[in-house]
Amino acid sequence: MPVARRDYERFIKASRHNPCPVCGKPDWCGFNSYICSCMRISEGAFKHVILSNGQVAHLHWLEPGRVTFERNREEIIPVAGAELAPIEVRDRVYRSFLRLLYLYPRHQEDLHRRGLDDKEIKRNGYKSVPENEPPWVICRRLINNNGHNLEGIPGFYLAKSQHDGYYWTFDPSPGYFIPIRDSQGRIQALQRRMDDTSNGKYKLFSGHVNKGGCSCGTPAHVARPEEIKDPRVWITEGPLKADIAAAYLDALVIGVAGATSWKPALYVVEELAAKEVVIAYDMDQKSNEAVATAKRMLAAKLKGMGIVVREAVWEARCKNEKGIDDALMVGLEVRVV
Repeated sequence: MPVARRDYERFIKASRHNPCPVCGKPDWCGFNSYICSCMRISEGAFKHVILSNGQVAHLHWLEPGRVTFERNREEIIPVAGAELAPIEVRDRVYRSFLRLLYLYPRHQEDLHRRGLDDKEIKRNGYKSVPENEPPWVICRRLINNNGHNLEGIPGFYLAKSQHDGYYWTFDPSPGYFIPIRDSQGRIQALQRRMDDTSNGKYKLFSGHVNKGGCSCGTPAHVARPEEIKDPRVWITEGPLKADIAAAYLDALVIGVAGATSWKPALYVVEELAAKEVVIAYDMDQKSNEAVATAKRMLAAKLKGMGIVVREAVWEARCKNEKGIDDALMVGLEVRVV
């Protein structure tokens, strides 16, 4: 499509009512009537942009008239988004929140299937999104019984009361919470493994900034085993994958929010004063240009920091063995090269 001079038109975020016109997904992407910034599909893009968080956005021209916007059916509550609360406050609130929840048997079975035993499951603090109690009741307990202020805590937002005013709540979509910890073990955010994976397996407990909520960004998770035997620091994709890998490797494993969200990992590596890092990205990097590019950029930045960089490789026999966690669980030979 030829480049034409256009008046500025703001982007909207992809949503259930206005999905991305390129990948068709209801999140992560942004677009207006003539251009789309798709975070998933690179093929056909006229430009690839590295965002400030290290992610790669693929810019696509849209045909005139292709995009029509459906009016948002949810009432927009006129409350400004809150500033992110300090890590100490988030850690206290999330710990209290998780203590009010349980882990359902089906979610415990899923974690067993992924290679974690009961001791590791309890130690890592996974809990199910509550299904038998309204989310606003749990929020009220956090506020009234525990004395917490939910402003600035990602995942919680304000809903309009039928009578007057607002009340705190959160998205009750079924799944289980995965704590995202910093280098000191503090819970800085939560991720959810969704039961319904039609719109993605994992979602950050975050957003709703137009309803008094806030974003957690794309924080890197630090998985710390009970005993560290490998002095190297490993980097892989995803907090849960990092938890599983740490249990098998007896090493600190950093889990980035996604392959292209590697920038936050650099700060963690610096905090840990790591001298050698092993990058253990999924084996689909061989066919996924965005993942391969992100891995090269991460490696280059680490080398620029004076760190020795290695890569973990293995021979996947099927698509279910593409991740380092899968490879370790089934006993594949993982080589560091």
